[in-house]
This record gives sequence, C-alpha cells and structure tokens, in this order.
Amino acid sequence: MTVETRTDAETVPAREHPKVSQMLARYLHAQRETIMDGQLAAGHDDPDAVVGMVKAARRARCALSAHPTAVRRQSEVRRLIEELRWLGIITEATHELRAQSARLHAAVDVLRPRYVRGPVRDRMDDYFGVRIRPAWVAARDLLASPRFAAVVEDLMAEERLLQTGVVPGIDDPDNTLVLDALLGRVRRRMRRVGSARDEDATDAALHELRKSVRRTRYYVESVRELDPARSDQTVAGLVAVQDLLGEHQDAVVAKHHLIQLTREAENAGESTFTYGLLLQREIDRTAECAAALHGVYWRALRAARVMADIHTQADKSSPRTTP
Repeated sequence: MTVETRTDAETVPAREHPKVSQMLARYLHAQRETIMDGQLAAGHDDPDAVVGMVKAARRARCALSAHPTAVRRQSEVRRLIEELRWLGIITEATHELRAQSARLHAAVDVLRPRYVRGPVRDRMDDYFGVRIRPAWVAARDLLASPRFAAVVEDLMAEERLLQTGVVPGIDDPDNTLVLDALLGRVRRRMRRVGSARDEDATDAALHELRKSVRRTRYYVESVRELDPARSDQTVAGLVAVQDLLGEHQDAVVAKHHLIQLTREAENAGESTFTYGLLLQREIDRTAECAAALHGVYWRALRAARVMADIHTQADKSSPRTTP
C-alpha cells in the first residue's frame, strides 16, 4: 500500500487577507455612525458634541484620500472627499475657538498677579465670545441642511459600493505600495521642515507634515485587519508624532490670536505687557515641539517601515496558485 504524502502548501490553503475595500467600508461605516451621533448631540446646543464628528469626518476623508488611484478614477470619491473636508472645516471652527480660549485663559491663570496688567481676561472673553457664537450657529445650520444629509447619504452609498468591491483603485494596488507612497510624502515634508529658513516657513512646513502623518495614520487604521499587532504599533508611533505636531499647531494658532488681541488692546489704550508674556510662551512652546520632533519622528517612521517591509516579505513568500 502506497502512502501519498502532501506538502503543507497542498493541504493547507493560503490564508487570505480580507479585501481592503471591505475593511474601508467598515471603517467608513464607523465614522458615519459617529457623525450621525454628533448631529443628534448637537441638537442639545452643546458645542462639544461636534468634536467626535470633526475627527470622524477627517478619518473618513484621509482614509479615502490614501487611495490615489480611486480618487483619480472616481469623481464621486473626489466629491465625497471635498464634502467631508467642508463638513470638517465648518464644524471644527467652534471647537478650535473654544480650545484656544481655554488655552489662553489657563495661561493667564498661572501668571502671578503683578504680571496681569489691564483687563486681560475680559478682553479675551469678548474676543472669543464674538467669534464662538457665530461659528456655532453656522455649524448647527449646517447640520440641519440638505447638504449635510447628502454627505451622510453619499457616505452610505460609498460603503455599499466598497462592500461589493466594485470601486476601482482600492483592491488593485498592493497595500505595501500605498503605505510606501504615504511614507514617501511624510519623508518629503520632513525634509521641507529641515530646509525652512524662518519662523513662518517652519510653522507652515510642520503643519503640512502633520497632515501627511495624519493621513498615514488613518490609512493604517482603516486596514488594521491586515496585521493588527504591527498596525497598532505603527499607529502608536504616528499618534505620538501627530500629538506633538498638534501641540505645535495649537501654539501657532495661539500666537496669531495673541497678536490680534495685542492690536485690540493697543487700539483701546490698554497695556499690552501681559499679551507679550503670553506670546513669548507660545513661541517657546513651538521651539520645544520642533526640538522634540526628531526623535519622535524617527521612532514612528521606523515602526511604519518595519510594517511595510514585513508585508513585502509576506507577499513575496506567499504561495502562488496556477489555474
């Protein structure tokens, strides 16, 4: 009696990864649910209710934008990305102003009384008050508009298309190529940071770097099922960079508010001494963030590079079947 032996490759089918289109559909579904929850919460006149919505719109937009082939081929995808960008801009304004108001008030609170000269707190209250309320009214109007409803419907429609796998440019490119392209953009923008020659140019370059890091992070989140452990490690590193650059951007925005507050105080004949102290604090904070970036950045990029390399090796070693 002859015993037939088989290799593992013959007896055990190759493990198939879930399709990127299906993973992206589930990711967009989660973001759409968050957006709809935010709309309901905003009905109670709570500006903080939109924070999750802003992040969800950004996640959905970045995850879609990470697939340039689909964006190039599909006008519907391009339009959805722009509508998500619009949604984020309008709903984010209130949160940003409230966060800046809290930041600058907290900075005043830690100053010794002798360093607080003039009606600083009252001027800040007036300055942000006249900006926050109109921004919140605009956000609420948006959430009640047909255009918002259309964005939600378009997201739902895109989910359905992705589930069927009929969106060109999502499953065709290799995941490693997509990740390599995103990391390439991150590296190019990091080089621009190093070549920036003045404060404004450095601030702008760091903001652009932040956006490319964010897009890479959300892409990796959206395809987490491909390699959960490595994805989590990569996301953790990118979050560290994103948080550092987010703090830098908050300080940059605070500088602009303080310059405007200084002008208003000057026009009113008030002391600008305190605003100068606060401005220097924000300038110092941007310098601290920039100095800390190098180490955080390279640790994050190393983790992302390892993830891409492992995927490349897996693709090369996976058994290929012939018809």
